[in-house]
Amino acid sequence: MFLFLHAFTLLAQPSGSLVSKNKIGLYELTDAGASYFAQLSLDCAGKVTPHHCDYPSSRRYYKMESTDSPRDLWPSFYGCFDWHSSVHNHWCMVKLLKKFPHIPEASQIVARLDTAFSAKNMDAEYKFISQKDEGMYEFPYGQSWFLKVADELKSWDDPLATKWLAQMQPLLDLIEENHLTVWSKIRSVKMSGSHSSPAMGISFALDYARSFQRVELEQQLLKDAKKFYAGLQNAPIAKEPFGYDFMSGSLLIADLMRKVLPGKEYLSWLRKFTPELSSDKEVEKALNIKKLADHEGMKSHWDGFHLNRIWCMNGMLLSLPPNALRNSVKKKWYKNMNAMWDYAQESIGKGNYDIDHWLSSFSVFALCGYVD
Repeated sequence: MFLFLHAFTLLAQPSGSLVSKNKIGLYELTDAGASYFAQLSLDCAGKVTPHHCDYPSSRRYYKMESTDSPRDLWPSFYGCFDWHSSVHNHWCMVKLLKKFPHIPEASQIVARLDTAFSAKNMDAEYKFISQKDEGMYEFPYGQSWFLKVADELKSWDDPLATKWLAQMQPLLDLIEENHLTVWSKIRSVKMSGSHSSPAMGISFALDYARSFQRVELEQQLLKDAKKFYAGLQNAPIAKEPFGYDFMSGSLLIADLMRKVLPGKEYLSWLRKFTPELSSDKEVEKALNIKKLADHEGMKSHWDGFHLNRIWCMNGMLLSLPPNALRNSVKKKWYKNMNAMWDYAQESIGKGNYDIDHWLSSFSVFALCGYVD
């Protein structure tokens, strides 16, 4: 999500609306919407070029040689412009296949996933990741998305999911170990809405640890999350995003901590961390959309930022006690969440690859990430 990658495949607009409103007035994905985003993710997952060639990491750069092909280096995740975007587009396809098994693209998705998660291709992915940056390549962002793929497969009662998970195991073991050891060595972290976000990485790793009953990993992540975030207050939520953030640094933390703290304790923490979110007077300012006419290139980060805010807020709504927010405040949450979705969708599916290669999966996670 770094360059200007102009029009590639312009997909047909869906025959029906992408979303409908549920009983409380929030958007939820329709069958037509599921089919639409499935097409976008399938299309970009199969694109070998363009592909991002310089990979920044904590230690050095891996530069693709002129003779290299992304398909040779990453036979599973060679599309979608960069490795991490390909990974979360594969998560997107798993989620859509589970939740909307009868969409026309279902057989294409199965074929794509069966290739991506084959034993041969997963072995090649493991070898590449394990040999680059001492196994820290794409950590935490891309590696945590891979855990989210596994987390999604774990809750799917299907023989294909069982087979794919078995073939993913070596890479999962590597990433588990990274999460088990890296955060414990760090005393403090910065709030981030970018690839470096500890909150996003720990959040997805915690979901994985619980799904797979990795007790040691779960306990370590809980300890790390409390160490980093339990004492934070007055997050600058109304001033986001910062720099090149494409996610909400503050709401990523709020989404993580709902998984760490029990209901009443979480509510008490949240009121100190983001008091605006429970205030009739301040909530609109905190959630205000600073609209841009241009969505291309780095400016598309603003679209991803709002989709990420929706997924975090949907998660928070699942964990907050029923009467935690006044009805008037809840209505403002719902109104702003739907407005964020409408704004982000102005740029998606128009044939601009710098947008479509990652915002399809962010759109699906916004509405379906925490819904079975």
